Amino acid sequence: MCEPPNLDPEALQRLQRLGGDAFVCKMIDLFLDYAGKRLAEARAAHTARDLPGVAVAVHPLKSSAGNVGAGRIQALAARLEALAEEGPVEALAAALNELEQAFAAVKPELEEKRQGFVPPTK
Repeated sequence: MCEPPNLDPEALQRLQRLGGDAFVCKMIDLFLDYAGKRLAEARAAHTARDLPGVAVAVHPLKSSAGNVGAGRIQALAARLEALAEEGPVEALAAALNELEQAFAAVKPELEEKRQGFVPPTK
């Protein structure tokens, strides 16, 4: 099975058609902020050995990552959520690390893509 791409630029184009450049910028900004917070929550839950907390933290990443075309994050979040529901907590460490690394890789890509969508000035 092929791994999904870090970033599908077609997703950003779809957002642009839906709401224009300002909408794309807003969605990217929201995702970057939201994903960072959710990953921090997942890490804290993992440290506390709180498996349901890990699942709750990463669950919404699946849809928000899909919105901006972060397919690898979407897939990794789904895998981590399933692992958190199955346990044990030790099995989550590698998957959580991989998800954090995927976010670290896609973040600069999204920030660069954002520069191509210039919201109108007032």
